[in-house]
Amino acid sequence: MSFPFALEPLPPPRPTSFEIMKELNESRFKEFPDKRNAEPAEVLYAQFAPPTPPRTSTRFNAQDAEITVISSDNVLFRLHKMNVQVTSGGLLQSKVDNDFLTLTEPAEVLEILFEFLYPDYETDLERLDFSALLSVAEAAEKYGVFYAMSHCTFCLRKHTLFHSVELLRFAVRYRKEKMLAELTPTLLDIELDEVITILPPTAFGEFCLFRDRWVKVLLKCFALVIETSIEHDQNKSYPCSREPQTQITRRLKCFLDDAIAKPSSLFPEQLDRTFLQLEVILVGNGCTWCKDAFVTFKDCVLDRVKELPQTFAVELY
Repeated sequence: MSFPFALEPLPPPRPTSFEIMKELNESRFKEFPDKRNAEPAEVLYAQFAPPTPPRTSTRFNAQDAEITVISSDNVLFRLHKMNVQVTSGGLLQSKVDNDFLTLTEPAEVLEILFEFLYPDYETDLERLDFSALLSVAEAAEKYGVFYAMSHCTFCLRKHTLFHSVELLRFAVRYRKEKMLAELTPTLLDIELDEVITILPPTAFGEFCLFRDRWVKVLLKCFALVIETSIEHDQNKSYPCSREPQTQITRRLKCFLDDAIAKPSSLFPEQLDRTFLQLEVILVGNGCTWCKDAFVTFKDCVLDRVKELPQTFAVELY
């Protein structure tokens, strides 16, 4: 049987809604593969394991304690409220939730700090290294543990030689004006672009005026060395010309280079040591002119240094 016109093929059947959703889900999982099976068992356990239960300090675990302090590493300290109130001015001002007090310091710091709350403990801060001692001192200042504040400040002074910059920041942060005055030589030796990050704006302005007076003395020393060098070099008949390393002009130039790098070398105690070394060198010099020039330079510098303030005293706000 033939038809007078050509028959077109039927269109493919339209997919059902179920098939469409199934295809979308399959494509979604192909684009974002499941990586859980690729993770090791330890990682999965760490993600879903229950939190580590807190442990209690063996030294501060009084059964009749009213306050429980929780350290940052989840250690419990049970303290008597009366001791805390008498020996600390700021510990109870922190947020207390049902007699539980959570602090940001680790247990090794709080273990030492809480010794100052009880008279039975004899705390030995000398055994601590600088980093641990500084952490205890900062915690004492933060929570106002009175005896710990003074004791830590006293022990920190013994680390001035190697940790003077850290002590400067500590003194400014907690308004230790006496400690700041004791660290004046260190403050003079630091570049101004670092000093401005340590001192508050008002104190930095006063320090610039203080430093300017010392810089002027350095410039005067520089002028004296140049004047001495020119006059000395014009005459080659001096006995010291045979041993140039003992010439006073060369020695004073070395002294000036050190003073420019470290202005604190102009402080009287260091000046006395430097001048004593120069006098020893001049003993074998044999040049009368060098000795006279040294005496003139020494007297001039000492007179000017005596007029300078030896400590930077400022009120910290």
